[in-house]
Amino acid sequence: MHRARATAAAVLGPALALALAVSVSACSSGNPSVELSQAAQGAGVRDTVSVTVTDTQTVTQTATVAVTSTVTVRATPTVTVTMLPRPALTSTSVFNRATALNGYAALLSDIRTLDGIPLNGNTAAVRLDTLARHFAALGAGGSPPGLDAPTYYARLSSLRLFTDAAVREAEAASPQAAARYAVIRQETGTFLALVNGALSTTFTLPAPTPAPTTSR
Repeated sequence: MHRARATAAAVLGPALALALAVSVSACSSGNPSVELSQAAQGAGVRDTVSVTVTDTQTVTQTATVAVTSTVTVRATPTVTVTMLPRPALTSTSVFNRATALNGYAALLSDIRTLDGIPLNGNTAAVRLDTLARHFAALGAGGSPPGLDAPTYYARLSSLRLFTDAAVREAEAASPQAAARYAVIRQETGTFLALVNGALSTTFTLPAPTPAPTTSR
């Protein structure tokens, strides 16, 4: 009897080991727990073996990050300047000193008269028109020796154009006439200073006097 049990155990031992090996090799890596059972033949005893399999997976994730940058832009303002038209004014006349000196003296006389009257109405318009004619007469003559001729004629052209505009404004009783005359007066002084440097003369604008403000 004891011999028969020993023989059976000897036979079951390799069979049980083989069954365990086959069962473990058949397990899937996706099952975390596998239960293996083997009943001993003729013994009425059930042996239970629990095996825990840990499945480790490595996952690589790719992340996209949006980067926002702030850029500071400094805007440069654009300035538009409207220049007064400057027509080409040239003369082939030979400079006549005596005629030119009379013309410069006439400019000073016109300025002195305009300083003493209201710069609106017909009277102011007539006086301004006389000043414009004197600028034109000087432009028709020759350029003083020692002065750049294009610069000399350009200044006379600008002064004449400004004065013509002031004539129309004075006729319309526009307050703009007085402001324009102030520019004409100042630029006439600059023009005569250039002439003095070239001809060794002493033309100087009269001291400004407050003009009456009565209208026509």
